[in-house]
Amino acid sequence: MRSFFHPAVIVISGFAVSSAFAGDGKGFRLTIDGVEVGINPGDTLDVTTKDGRKLSVELQRSDTVTFAGDKFSFDHDGQFTVAKSDLSEGITQYALITPIGTGVVVQQYKGLNPSSITDFVLQQMVQESLDGGAKMTKETTQRTLAAGNVLKGVKAETATANDVMDYEIAAIGRPDGGILVATFINKENIAKEGVILDRLWSSLKVDY
Repeated sequence: MRSFFHPAVIVISGFAVSSAFAGDGKGFRLTIDGVEVGINPGDTLDVTTKDGRKLSVELQRSDTVTFAGDKFSFDHDGQFTVAKSDLSEGITQYALITPIGTGVVVQQYKGLNPSSITDFVLQQMVQESLDGGAKMTKETTQRTLAAGNVLKGVKAETATANDVMDYEIAAIGRPDGGILVATFINKENIAKEGVILDRLWSSLKVDY
């Protein structure tokens, strides 16, 4: 599957938790009354504060997290994170990719309605597979969100001797901007991770 890229080339008072960048290998730094310790989700720690009090603290990951951009929001499994990239002036990309390759990509456009480029984006995503001999079938798609917004675009399936991939690209917008959503999943992973895409579409909100 070709990497996805933009179409221009085309708690409690006194507690604080932050991402860790170095030190003891823990993913987060927990600060309690000025005392800082490393912690990972699921860890339980006994901490002694500056005044001698002993506290037991635990960091748990939320089952479901709401990610919000300027013009959209959606819910996702708390074990995953969304990465933001500024692709070019007026195009910001937000991507959630699981370790086994299921993906949700949201692109926010300024100064361009992405509804006209869904086919082009699909072609960029699948071209490498097609060059390698994959066969593709595609059809139009439409997603009506809970608030009534309608995203339109294209969905496709690429098949090789080894796997079958499902893609969907849908967009909504106006001349001054819009939102494009792209998803992809290997068919053999639908039973395990199809819920990621279901949760996206059931919770997605767009300000267009």
